[in-house]
Amino acid sequence: MFVISCARPAPAGRDDGVDRVPELLAALAPLGGRLAAERTLGDEAVALAERAEGALDIVRTALELGSWRVGLGVGPVGLPLPSGVREVRGGAMTASRAALERARRTSEVPVAVLAADSRHAETAADAQAVLRLIGWMIATRNAGQWRTVRALREDPSRTQAELASALGVTQQTVSRALKTSGWREERAAYALVTRLLAMIDLTS
Repeated sequence: MFVISCARPAPAGRDDGVDRVPELLAALAPLGGRLAAERTLGDEAVALAERAEGALDIVRTALELGSWRVGLGVGPVGLPLPSGVREVRGGAMTASRAALERARRTSEVPVAVLAADSRHAETAADAQAVLRLIGWMIATRNAGQWRTVRALREDPSRTQAELASALGVTQQTVSRALKTSGWREERAAYALVTRLLAMIDLTS
């Protein structure tokens, strides 16, 4: 199981006083799952995923919103699941909280991965490295690149000409945005990180 803890920076590091937790919860809601993501305390929230692909979606969504620290814990949880994710207990929750503290302290892309079972420490570190690379790609995109990436994500079958028509730009602009956004490279990394996370989960 995968538990993802998210937190905003300390007060001194915020660019405004707006509560961003509702925005995060609204963005995570369409991803589904047996338990909805919830606020835990202050500017923190927690989410649960049963599959590696779902965990990646949650981490990526938080990073795309910006200014979130993300801790991903992988391991067992107490069953049956409670009615709310805040009540989940077990190794994955403990690892997630510890990972969040690591993400708070890093000067790199603020995401950390920890396995409840220390035997999987190296695999978790590998998954973390890939997620930080994905996070770096996300953080460095400009507004024009994001418009193109989001339009393609909505309908991956669209050609560049169709994207250009929908966005009201030239095909050359779309081609340049895709090339400089790192979108294809990011998507190629998804299979690797989900495989690493699934390996930890299956043997925990």
